[in-house]
Amino acid sequence: MATATDPICLMQVDTDAPNGGSSEYGGQSYYFCAPGCRVAFERDPEGWASGRNTPIAMEEAPAASQPLTIVRRLFRRDK
Repeated sequence: MATATDPICLMQVDTDAPNGGSSEYGGQSYYFCAPGCRVAFERDPEGWASGRNTPIAMEEAPAASQPLTIVRRLFRRDK
């Protein structure tokens, strides 16, 4: 099984069957763990591909608030 790192959350993704699909940018394929990560990438592919945007590590937020925190960071919501 070949894997790639999701550029948004840094999770390992099976490139043969990525749960979040894949996207092409600058001649390179990117693979995603979930659709939300793919949507976030496609909103600003240059930012994610260049490293301008900071990946969202899953351990950054407490488990109870993790989903909400990640959604806010993905879609740049402050509240």
